[in-house]
Amino acid sequence: MKKITFIILSIFLCISCNDEEKAIETVLEEVDRGAVLRTLQFNNGEFEVDNPESIFSVNLQEQDIQEGGLLSTVDVFVSFIDNTPTGNSVSTQRILLETLTRDDFTSSDFSLPAITLEYNFTELLDATGLTINQTNCKDQFRIDMDLNLSDGLTFNVTNSSGTVVNTDGFFMSPFTYLINIVEPINEDLFTGIYEYTSIQDGFFGPTFGDEGLVDIRNREHSTNFRVFDFLNFEIEFSVVCDAIIATRYQKLPFGCTMDRSDRVLIGPDMIVTTADPNDDTVFELHILEAFGGFDAFCDFENMPSKIRFSKQ
Repeated sequence: MKKITFIILSIFLCISCNDEEKAIETVLEEVDRGAVLRTLQFNNGEFEVDNPESIFSVNLQEQDIQEGGLLSTVDVFVSFIDNTPTGNSVSTQRILLETLTRDDFTSSDFSLPAITLEYNFTELLDATGLTINQTNCKDQFRIDMDLNLSDGLTFNVTNSSGTVVNTDGFFMSPFTYLINIVEPINEDLFTGIYEYTSIQDGFFGPTFGDEGLVDIRNREHSTNFRVFDFLNFEIEFSVVCDAIIATRYQKLPFGCTMDRSDRVLIGPDMIVTTADPNDDTVFELHILEAFGGFDAFCDFENMPSKIRFSKQ
């Protein structure tokens, strides 16, 4: 699949330095047109299994070559993924949930269009024609977005580069989100100091380097998300009932070109690892490197890797 790389010629960021706000201009020199829907902030990223009022909420910002001037519409699609091994599957194809227009966006930093994309459990059940009794812990909703510009171009996850889609870079624009249905766990579980060991190495060797210690902590926006640091990257996973699921499109510090912005992306293995949600002593994280074909020109796809974490 051919990936289209993007450019935003004049993007201004505000960063804090010594408590003093400064505006800096970031010029990306890769290509000459494109658009993104940046993930500014997650407010909540999961549904609770027995709570129909659970909220999925994320703040987005649109950016294009005309600083938002090309934004026309955003088509939002939803599909349901039945991960329950017993019974008849009630998975659905993607369904058009709504079409956002320019009027649905407000003005954010540097006058760029922004919106809070927010849906509750009941809304997505209604959209997919399901009832809450047909869902179980570990099932998922998937949100996909097509960003349509006034010049006729459309951008989404299928025609975007790893530089844009990754969840830990500047753009953080995957155009797609998975909403796990979870049983909430206590905030102290799956946190603390862990020793990690590579059980199955990835393409470059152990995915997270040599054996060592990591500090796993809560992700503030959602009950069951956890995160740890690997070099300058944050690696995120979620405890979903008896499964440990890596977040899709996370960036590794590896690639096969001189372009340091394009890196291999990871996601969950197709067969997730099981765990006891009430026992965080030892658990495993199974991932795929070059998830979805985002291999940073290394010419491999979906390379499995397995890591074990042991609490200290």
